[in-house]
Amino acid sequence: FYRKDFTDPGNASMFRLGHEKIKHIIEQLDHAVENHQLWFQNINRSLACRVPCKPEDLMPDSYRKCEFGEWYYQSDNEPLQRHDGFNAIENIHIQMHVLATELLLSSQSSTSSNIDKYDQFAKSVERLRMQIMSLQHELQSSLFNVDTLTSARTRSGMLTELRQQHELVKRNAFSCCIAMMDFDHFKHINDSHGHQEGDMVLKTVIRYILDNIRPFDMIFRYGGEEFLLCLPGTDVVTANYAVERLRSGIENLAITGSDSGELRITVSFGMSALSNDIYIEESINRADKALYHAKASGRNRSVAWENLDTDSIDP
Repeated sequence: FYRKDFTDPGNASMFRLGHEKIKHIIEQLDHAVENHQLWFQNINRSLACRVPCKPEDLMPDSYRKCEFGEWYYQSDNEPLQRHDGFNAIENIHIQMHVLATELLLSSQSSTSSNIDKYDQFAKSVERLRMQIMSLQHELQSSLFNVDTLTSARTRSGMLTELRQQHELVKRNAFSCCIAMMDFDHFKHINDSHGHQEGDMVLKTVIRYILDNIRPFDMIFRYGGEEFLLCLPGTDVVTANYAVERLRSGIENLAITGSDSGELRITVSFGMSALSNDIYIEESINRADKALYHAKASGRNRSVAWENLDTDSIDP
């Protein structure tokens, strides 16, 4: 059983957004910070000078009426809604608006100011700003670790992520499997249809994988047309189920080329479970050898290291 409710410990879904989408969100957040600061200045002006505020600032759902709130609750942000940092913003933002409304109503009905409440308000404004900046920082970090063509993660952060999973395996927190994936006869695609079509094949297949794995599963571009999948919370049996489902889906995937009609591609997988008594590098090596065996056995198949006669395999 391929669990889909497994806890995401590291907001892995952030990497599903793709390079251009992440850049767009960072730009939106920059604009949101500016709007947030302008809103704060207007509230301060209303409180200090006792001039009328905007009517929406007194509404119960004022947090949805400001420009930041309109952006935050738009449906286009659905991919971000699984991110802890994005979700943490909501409560801070609502509390800030509640305090602002109370201060504005108080300023309209009395001559005295509630200093303690204003201090709480000012702190909530700063907390929101810091939370937004933290989210921006995470997005910017993700931007440098996402392959611009395929939206898979780059190899630069791969070992760090795998070592984190390995530590959990060593503590017996859960099992984890990795799978090396290689495109079958990919050179033929490039030679026959050109590198632009080859890029389209890579992009389409990896998009299919990203759309059909769990939010916390990870795929890295290992090099060229070779990729590495990390499947937390899976043993060899469940990993094989997940990988076979992907392999079969890719085999039946119709890829529309720009000028060469419909393209078809198959992939091969080599799997290995992370083990508490071997290094990550050796687990990758085992998955790579299993991949070699899958290729040598006819391609378009998945092979697990644990199912091989390892005594007959060269070290």
